[in-house]
Amino acid sequence: MVAATLVASSCSAGSDDAVSEAAPGDTEIEAELIDDAEINTELGDPNPGGSDEAQADEPPVSAADSAAAGPDELDEDAQAILDELLANGFCDPADVEEDGVVTAMHFVVKGQVQPPCSGEVDPRLDAAWTAMADVTSAALLSDISLLAGFEGCDTCDTLAFVTTLDEDAEFFLMAIDVQAGAEDLNELALTMQHELTHVFTQVPGTQLDISISAQECTTYYNGTGCLRESAYTWQWIQQFWDAEALATIPADGDVNEEAGEARCVTDAPYTGPYGASNPEEDIAEVFAAYVFDVDVSTALDEKLAFFDQYPEFREVRGRAEALGRWDADYSFEDC
Repeated sequence: MVAATLVASSCSAGSDDAVSEAAPGDTEIEAELIDDAEINTELGDPNPGGSDEAQADEPPVSAADSAAAGPDELDEDAQAILDELLANGFCDPADVEEDGVVTAMHFVVKGQVQPPCSGEVDPRLDAAWTAMADVTSAALLSDISLLAGFEGCDTCDTLAFVTTLDEDAEFFLMAIDVQAGAEDLNELALTMQHELTHVFTQVPGTQLDISISAQECTTYYNGTGCLRESAYTWQWIQQFWDAEALATIPADGDVNEEAGEARCVTDAPYTGPYGASNPEEDIAEVFAAYVFDVDVSTALDEKLAFFDQYPEFREVRGRAEALGRWDADYSFEDC
């Protein structure tokens, strides 16, 4: 993958590395929106006892709608962001072609997809994005700068992945296997929330300091940068990962599948061996379970409760419930 210079994360469909193994009886994802005024969108402020009143997001714009929209419909700030993305030449199918045939690529500005910058509108990609945007605030989507759809090769098993497009880790690509995803909507929904977690937990400025080396880092170095003291994942690590467990993580923060298997003992507080492989996969797996109220081991209760202290995460879970997404059949590999 050409652009994967810093952050790279992938989840595979139908393999041990999958974020989930969806149970039979997938339900179709409804596209109705709930009243956002009932949900709090105040980002980054832990407030377990605070109000859940929200400021409304703009309704998600589908790729088909955006294809019909003219550039004059963007406000000045959004147009400046789009111009920067274009100037950097980020719309490059070569960044995804290793995983399959690219069907469409779209820039994303302030959480809204733009007309295709490569390929044509793919209804499968459009539906996948809309389903995620329906339950996710623009604040959490806003760090995704490029959305891509691809049809995986016969030997490929990556359902979705995220990676950064630049050395400063400011622009993220999310890529989705639209063919495999359309065949398993429940697993796709879990996987996209899992991959989104890798984005909002690694944003420079609020979550990650890429100017600090591994030797200088006093929190946790994930191979890209040093977690900030207030970072979601650092709070997670302090609460759920001890020094002995952290000692098994490779220096580059990569997945240690062997250690994950060993750690994933009966009733262990992990969704499965993949989640037990490192703290970043752990938080991403449990967040997906939290959003869709997946039936998991009671050993995960404390981890699930972790997200309740953040209004922005309560919002996502609340939207998913209101849209009936909790009624679908989801499952994890389990320990």
